[in-house]
Amino acid sequence: MTKNYLIIFTILFCFFSCDRPLSLVKYNGKTMGTEYNIKLFIKEKSKAVTFKMQIEKLLTSVNNQMSTYQKDSEISYFNKLDRLGAVKISEDFFYVTKYSLSLAHKTGGIYDPTIGPLVNLWGFGPDGKRKVPSRDKLEKVKMYVGHYNILMNEKERSISKKIKGVYLDLSSSAKGFAVDKIAQLLDKKTITSYMVEVGGEVRAKGLKPGKKPWKIAIDTPAKSKQGRPYNKVVHLVNSAMATSGNYRNFFTEDGKKYTHTIDFKSGKPVVNNLASVSIVSKEGCMQADALATAFMAMGLEKALIYADKNKIAAYFIYDKDNTLVTKETSEFS
Repeated sequence: MTKNYLIIFTILFCFFSCDRPLSLVKYNGKTMGTEYNIKLFIKEKSKAVTFKMQIEKLLTSVNNQMSTYQKDSEISYFNKLDRLGAVKISEDFFYVTKYSLSLAHKTGGIYDPTIGPLVNLWGFGPDGKRKVPSRDKLEKVKMYVGHYNILMNEKERSISKKIKGVYLDLSSSAKGFAVDKIAQLLDKKTITSYMVEVGGEVRAKGLKPGKKPWKIAIDTPAKSKQGRPYNKVVHLVNSAMATSGNYRNFFTEDGKKYTHTIDFKSGKPVVNNLASVSIVSKEGCMQADALATAFMAMGLEKALIYADKNKIAAYFIYDKDNTLVTKETSEFS
């Protein structure tokens, strides 16, 4: 008789818990000099507050390690260091730096996490005043730029400078990394449907109720406020997407436009016809984030060659005869 009661209890438990409808939970806030937005579906809504606390703790940790806007962060300490000795750093900081330097090597320095001094010189860094610098200042600052000036010690989990004055900036990969860390946390919580976005970098998992995919819009880099606000809508399933563009972060001086993407060779903002690049990656949002920045610096032709060689899903919006047109790689299609 006891056995029969146990079977009935198990059936009733599954009826009331296994088929419990999913609840949509939304989180948003400020982090890393931008904003984050998270949507997820859970069965036990009572856990929502705990999840948010854990997410914000995680974001604080990433900031404490890699924010150049935070004066007491690990990366700020390293950048201000006026010696060449090794500095032991946190595991996540080391991981992101290692990936960034690896991509810098693969792209021949077109993507370079030591470009920070030039970014700051043009006023695109923390507390920067945007203006065209003098040639003398430009040449002086260029001496400190070069991914080969950062040395890593895997065994000690430390980094050091090859020359004094080197400045490390992970802003083109840290936001994507933060998205990945949140996704990993939600995976551990067995959340099967979520969308995580930090500063426009996105990662989505699963389908929404009704087997609907997460829809992520790629903005239209419009030259005016007229027209459709988005260029394309992507159905993102178990993938990450990051977009880099030159249509928001720029300044104009003497009628000439200067964008925030810097050419490591000239030390000046890049001049090409790309308006934005979106990368979709199943590897993670950090990779998508960094590659989108790299492709903006490369320009359309070089980026297409690199994407084709490395089988990267990329979507380009560029200017052709004063008209914005698009192009996508076969992997993106």
